[in-house]
Amino acid sequence: MLADYRCTAMPILRVIKRLSSLGLILVALSMVFTATVVTIAPEVANVYTSTSSVKTEITLQELTERSSMYAADGSFLTFLVEENRQNVDLEDIPQEVVMSVLAVEDFDFYQHSGVNYRAVFRAALANVNSGSIEGGGSTITQQLVKLNLLTDEQTLGRKIPEAFLARQMEEEFTKDELLERYLNSVFFGSNAYGVQAAAETYFGKDVGELGWEEGAMLAGIISRPSAYNPIRSADRARERRRIVADRLLAVELVDEETAQSIKDAPLPAERRTPKSIKPNDYYVQESLLSLLNDPKFDEDLGSDPQVRFNQVYYGGLKIHLNLDPAAQAAALQARDDLLPDDPRGFTSAMAAVDTHTSAVIAMVGGPEFAREQFNIATQGLRQPGSSMKTFVLAAAYEAGYTARDVIRGDSPCEFDNPGGVPNPYEVKGGTKSYAFQRLDAVTRSSNNCAFVRLGQVVDNQSVIDVSRRLGLTTPLDPVLSLPLGSKEVYALEMAAAYAAFGNDGIYNAPSYVSHIEDAEGNIIYENRPNSRRAVSVQTARMITETLEGNVRNGTGQKARLRDGHAAAGKTGTAQNNEDAWFVGYTDYITTAVWMGHPDEKVPMRNVRGIGNVFGGSVPAPIWGQFNNAYHENLEPVAFEDPEPYGGGKKLKVAGEIDFCSGSDRNAPDGTERVDTNGDGKVDCFRALTTTTTTTTTIPPTTVPPPTVPGAPPTTAPAPTPAPPQPAPAVSTTVPARPPSSGAGQGG
Repeated sequence: MLADYRCTAMPILRVIKRLSSLGLILVALSMVFTATVVTIAPEVANVYTSTSSVKTEITLQELTERSSMYAADGSFLTFLVEENRQNVDLEDIPQEVVMSVLAVEDFDFYQHSGVNYRAVFRAALANVNSGSIEGGGSTITQQLVKLNLLTDEQTLGRKIPEAFLARQMEEEFTKDELLERYLNSVFFGSNAYGVQAAAETYFGKDVGELGWEEGAMLAGIISRPSAYNPIRSADRARERRRIVADRLLAVELVDEETAQSIKDAPLPAERRTPKSIKPNDYYVQESLLSLLNDPKFDEDLGSDPQVRFNQVYYGGLKIHLNLDPAAQAAALQARDDLLPDDPRGFTSAMAAVDTHTSAVIAMVGGPEFAREQFNIATQGLRQPGSSMKTFVLAAAYEAGYTARDVIRGDSPCEFDNPGGVPNPYEVKGGTKSYAFQRLDAVTRSSNNCAFVRLGQVVDNQSVIDVSRRLGLTTPLDPVLSLPLGSKEVYALEMAAAYAAFGNDGIYNAPSYVSHIEDAEGNIIYENRPNSRRAVSVQTARMITETLEGNVRNGTGQKARLRDGHAAAGKTGTAQNNEDAWFVGYTDYITTAVWMGHPDEKVPMRNVRGIGNVFGGSVPAPIWGQFNNAYHENLEPVAFEDPEPYGGGKKLKVAGEIDFCSGSDRNAPDGTERVDTNGDGKVDCFRALTTTTTTTTTIPPTTVPPPTVPGAPPTTAPAPTPAPPQPAPAVSTTVPARPPSSGAGQGG
């Protein structure tokens, strides 16, 4: 009996409870409606007025859209994403996706005029049945109003203007326009906005490749993206997809077999974004920094930092870079093949630019971008060593000297350095014998003493002036050690500077971006090199002739190229072997290669498999392998010869000591410094000999004359004074001292 009673009474109780809930809800709604009408009557009047004959047209802001980067060959590199969205045309979205969304969100979309009163009534019944307010029956048009014109606030005060604005929106836009905007703006979770980003994020596909299984899952996510995220909440997502499949079957969009296929399809287990959504290598990162900060983009991207940021990240731009993927791969391969495996963690950086435009075609910024984002090629200040000598040579040629002029190259050499440290400034690196050598010869041997002298002959300030015209921006001081690379530089700036020599003296600043298209495909920016003359044509061609000789017969021989390709370049090794370089060029590209420690100054001595590292031992071979790969299918191009020139001028440093008067200038065994007047200062030098003769002053012996019987006594003549002895040498070897500001070691 009790069981029968319960069976009979329980349904009646449920009905009474629901009627009570309905009564309470209706009472509550009537009270809310009354209060709301009182409070929002002015707003309703305003909305009504705005939708009457004097209404203002609705203006929808353009949807933000992710920008993308492409290499020079058109291949995709990365998206620039803050809000991951890629707009697509409605006609490019499969009907399976469109109908899945419509079936769940607004099946009567093409029949109503912005507000679906039947859906509102169904939602009210559902709310009554559940005992709470769970849904409002909003149409897609009303959702667009909420997304674009109002807020997410769930109040009756928002619903009334939402309805008015939805009707107005329907009058001003076509149904297809509204649906396209909705499918491109709705949020699918996991930072995916719109169906294209959602397709990539969950399935690793383009939206055009989706079918019923994928479309049903995406449609189910829309109402609660966090709760129905298939990666984080697989069970709820699976149940939600089942409901969508049943809905598609109920409205006869699919048959039972297809509905079951939707239910049985596996859910994505992880984010499947197939393409990079942030900078993933040194080149791309450097390009992004240029886009955000370089004033040359002010006119096209905006000078205000926030405007520029919004344009770059949200403008749907297609940014085409100068990066050559094949060259980039060859650069990485050369580094990986030839960089010594040493436990101290030495690495290499590289920057390669087009010789005639300085478009950056490849860049290796360090060991690995995923591990270390610091870009040594553009941010790492490193001593260039003897690769700085090229700028001294350029200053000399600009001053009217030529490669056939001569200068002393004997070593060690010493110069007054008032106010500097040390004083005097002493340098090693040159020839033992005293001789004047041609400038091209001292370049091939990377003669330190010759270039320290040349820097003083032309004035190191002139070297700095030429360096500035060639694009070096780092601090440079006219110290005696400047020609030896004591002041730090950037690898990319070195590449662009050397490129000017291969470009007949015309300098172009390095550039990453070729051109930019807006979201509609219009070109809004196109790079045009801002060329300027840095040195004369004759200077550039004499430099090239000199550096080509250095690759053929000098310190850069390991950078020689195959198949008749002409190359010119200079090695560089900084103090204590802490930095090593090769910078060189062909008519096609110019490349700077650096090797050292990425974080600190570590001498590269006793490096595994190499020994002591110099510019010619590792950087030059890396340069050679990379350039051989790059030039493999290119026609060899010879460098242009300079105009005929003379030479033979003896270039001397004012006040520098020379051979002592009357000394033999043939000094095959070196020289020694001499203080001739005993004042404690070296005045001149003389040749060393293989044997040393000690000259000793010996008092003369007085020999009495023979005694003649009966002869008168005689007086001995005064002794003849000994001839003066040569002045004693101060030293035969100049002790090594640390050069001022860390001078380089030569090639």
